[in-house]
Amino acid sequence: MTVMTAPAQPDPSEEPERPTSCFAIGPIGNRLAPRGTPELALYEDALEVYETVTLPACARHGIKPVRADELPGSGEITEQICRHVREADIVIADLGGGNANVMYELGLRHAIGKPTIQIGDHAQLPFDVANIRTIRFDRTRSGLIRARKELEAALEAGLRNGFETLTSARVMRSEEALAGRVVKADDETAPGFVDTMAALEPELELVLRDFEEVGEAAEELGRALEETTPDLERLGQGNAQPSAWVLGLGKVAKVISEPAEELNGTTIRLSDRMKKIDEGVRHLLECISAMPKQSRGEEVNDFLRQLVEMETFPEETVRDLNELGQLMDWIKAMSRQLRKPVGKVSMSIGRLNRAAACVNEWAERARTMLERDT
Repeated sequence: MTVMTAPAQPDPSEEPERPTSCFAIGPIGNRLAPRGTPELALYEDALEVYETVTLPACARHGIKPVRADELPGSGEITEQICRHVREADIVIADLGGGNANVMYELGLRHAIGKPTIQIGDHAQLPFDVANIRTIRFDRTRSGLIRARKELEAALEAGLRNGFETLTSARVMRSEEALAGRVVKADDETAPGFVDTMAALEPELELVLRDFEEVGEAAEELGRALEETTPDLERLGQGNAQPSAWVLGLGKVAKVISEPAEELNGTTIRLSDRMKKIDEGVRHLLECISAMPKQSRGEEVNDFLRQLVEMETFPEETVRDLNELGQLMDWIKAMSRQLRKPVGKVSMSIGRLNRAAACVNEWAERARTMLERDT
């Protein structure tokens, strides 16, 4: 008799993390142009920066960038570029030469407000982008190496702590929020100002609960690491063979995998909730900022104070988890068995830092309004 068994279900914890996508915008030139022409020189200069700076810096963080001339041949190239500018997790923009196409694509990206890193040689940049932090370099071997190291550091900081939102993106989001307020004022079914504030209050309490759960998961991960410390110390003191290290590090990976997965889950919930309410909080802050002081009710000031008080809540968790992350970054290089759980921890730290930065921004704006009125 043949026994039918249900196919094994994949373990969600074994699903690979989606790799970070990166689109490199910059001058392209023409590789088929005749020798000695400006078009060929532009192509070769841009390719040198891409292959010497962008590619290796991204590879260090497991990121595989793509640029316009590497896109698939089918489909309209302009549409493909716009999609990558819009959808990529990170854009690295080579501003060398102030190329018009690059500036257009950079403007689109700035309007979207997603992470962007600017690099470029020491040539003068247009005014509107000159005051944005840019990795500058000389087109020498040592200059390009320094640029690569600076780009590696910028990616490391952004992936760990969250990328800074550009002024242009903040302004445009504010304008959109104000425009939304005007449109919704004529919509009988849309929630009003007080309705939105009342709906957000319990959500903000849930954000604090999420931060607390992240802290508990981080503590559990710390305890798991402490559990493995004696074994690692014995290996380090006993001149252990590589095979013994592999077994020992395999045990570490097994012990930390479950708490790393729990931390990953809690930070995903926190991140999802922040995405859900961030626009509403910013919208309310814009509305409150436009209000005459005398028209504010006490409930508005209570809401602002609630935002200010939230600022201190995640501080200890952020500090402790970042310290833990530095330790885990060190042990990750010791064995491939550790890369998956440590990778989950690194992504969790990035989510936590971005959430904390968002809360800090809310609190700063709320504090400014409260102090302005005293």
